[in-house]
Amino acid sequence: MIGEIVVFRAFLNFLFPPRCPSCSAYVERRGIFCAGCTQRLIGLHALACTGETQKYLDGIWAFAYYRAGVRDLLRTLKYRRQKSALPALHTILTMGEAALAPLPRPLVAVPVPLAPQRMRERGFNQAEEIFAPWLAAHGIALRPMLVRTRETAPLYERTRTERQRELRGAFALAVDADPAGRDVLLVDDIMTTGTTLTACAQVLKRAGACRVYAFVLASEHL
Repeated sequence: MIGEIVVFRAFLNFLFPPRCPSCSAYVERRGIFCAGCTQRLIGLHALACTGETQKYLDGIWAFAYYRAGVRDLLRTLKYRRQKSALPALHTILTMGEAALAPLPRPLVAVPVPLAPQRMRERGFNQAEEIFAPWLAAHGIALRPMLVRTRETAPLYERTRTERQRELRGAFALAVDADPAGRDVLLVDDIMTTGTTLTACAQVLKRAGACRVYAFVLASEHL
């Protein structure tokens, strides 16, 4: 059976040679980036925590930069609902294994939740789809400890103050969720100003979470 799979993959690669998911250059295997795009797009980096963010989050890390290539993959997943983008996004995480080293254990991961209507429309939470397999491989459980209490307006063109106002009261603990005394890792697809992560961390800290960290696949910040 394994031999048949290997033969099939070789045949598939012959018919449709694997290409970089960003620039379409030929690569060794599916889901990986070429050397040039890897250098331009991928790189684990800590993000600055200031103001309210510093008050509620104990560290934020991004695995890639929100630029053309990574941005296109995330949009394909979120707005076209095409999970064919996931192998490349999972590859990005495997290149940032060092992110887990400074974090305490045990650790519970919590995805930033979608509003119920958005969840029904999309059919999945992109943060869960991106991070769940990688976290499971490292023995970290993903738990939906937060819920959105209401739909919020699009935030991408709003200032930080406008985002804070729009997100006020938009998150709450899920039924039976108990973060008290636990170290929590928030996960989301992108970070722009950090307002959403801060709002989520605030709910967790006020419910007794010990330390709250955050991983995002990509960020606009260097």
